[in-house]
Amino acid sequence: MLHTITSTLPQIHGGRTKSLLYRIKFLEENLNQRTTIHTTNYNPDYMNVYENFKERGIINDSLIIKNIYEWLSGNKLFEKNTKSFLKKKVKETSVAIPGLNEKNNNNIVRYYKENEYVLYRRFYEDTNILKFEDFMSPISKKKLERREYTRNGILHRITNYSINKSFKLYEEYYDNNGIMYLKKHFSDTDKNKLLYITLYSNNRPIKFFKNEKDMFTYYFNNVLEEGTIVFNDARLLDKPLIECDKNLKRVLVFHNKHLVENGIRGSYKLALNNSEIIDKYIVLTNSQKKDIQSEFGIKDNKINVIPHFVNSVNQVNEHEKFNRFCYIGRISKVKQIDHIIKAFRIYINNGNDSKLFIYGKDEDGELKRLTNLVNDIGLNNYIEFKDYTNNPRGVFESSIASILTSKFEGFGLTVMESINNGCPVLSYDIKYGPNELIDNYKNGILIEKDNIDELAKAMEEVKSIPKEEVKLSNNFSMDTAIKNYKDLLNELKK
Repeated sequence: MLHTITSTLPQIHGGRTKSLLYRIKFLEENLNQRTTIHTTNYNPDYMNVYENFKERGIINDSLIIKNIYEWLSGNKLFEKNTKSFLKKKVKETSVAIPGLNEKNNNNIVRYYKENEYVLYRRFYEDTNILKFEDFMSPISKKKLERREYTRNGILHRITNYSINKSFKLYEEYYDNNGIMYLKKHFSDTDKNKLLYITLYSNNRPIKFFKNEKDMFTYYFNNVLEEGTIVFNDARLLDKPLIECDKNLKRVLVFHNKHLVENGIRGSYKLALNNSEIIDKYIVLTNSQKKDIQSEFGIKDNKINVIPHFVNSVNQVNEHEKFNRFCYIGRISKVKQIDHIIKAFRIYINNGNDSKLFIYGKDEDGELKRLTNLVNDIGLNNYIEFKDYTNNPRGVFESSIASILTSKFEGFGLTVMESINNGCPVLSYDIKYGPNELIDNYKNGILIEKDNIDELAKAMEEVKSIPKEEVKLSNNFSMDTAIKNYKDLLNELKK
């Protein structure tokens, strides 16, 4: 049994989680290697997330997923949404409260007592099941306490706030029997600064943790078996894994660039400075391996290059091409989507008449900034912002080319997917990934980083690339991946 540790498994997720789950399914189906995943974030709705993954075919039924909070609660936290069965277990709450007046806006209700705002409630959509309720202070007029409920209406967490500053004072965590099993204590002078954590059993404190990483180490010491192989995909968990007392085979998987403009990323320093306790580093590109070895002197037998891969290299593409370009990915500042928009303006001003579709989930209000940019330069009729897509293959197959203008990447997963679906890629030549995936002017065009004029020129040039030339190297095939992982596991088991 292999183990994988990660901070979170969000239902709608990006490249790191996607590749982690893909790797686990691949290892089971091709190498008969089953895995247990351990997550360390708090999400009482995880059971329904897991069911969603199974329905979408992202994970197999045999995959075991464990969570630290479920374990700390004595396996009495998670529950399935019982709306469709065992309905008697669902706890509904009446909207009306005697003595209070309410203002109802869909699933949000505000309550007043003699014109004084005293309570805010949010219900799960189209139900009378409470999601959370905020009790307001009559003194400070601010939130004093929040109570959160599961989809079945069961209280799972209470957060208490400072009466004047709106700082957290403590969080209490409850199992589905209403018993508190954990409490987090926060500073009343530094916002959200965690002071310590208390673990309870039978309403008595039994263990104290200095911080969450200390708690994670405690969990790993109790659930990981001696000698087991542990893949870690989250830099947040490097310290707890390194400090775990068990004799483990520690494998750190790097999904992102370890470099920043002024040196090594802080989140990577611990991992790279402790190579004596790490059994294997997995990186996605030869370029990143070379950079790491030049800085840290890590030997060849400690670092493996295993790129992302696809089930079928160069899938047959009979889809009609439309006169449009596409971007698929996070809508965030690091992706520099404004560069795409500015280059596209030059392309349109040169007499071209294509569309640009931008797919992705907004981060930190970046979508609004980009929308305003499109309005300001008058390209509303040419550029459309789409939401997250569950069908990237269809988008790639029908586009002239996809575009990547990130400041950096760990690999550029969308570059691989785009090329494999017959869609050439226009990409800045950044670290890491594009220059190992793109064969220049055959399956895409590499552009000098941050050169918007060259990107606009490439938008015209890419149209002349023959469709039959847009192919992915066999380095990213299933057969190569099977060999890579066979070699890795054999080395680790020696």
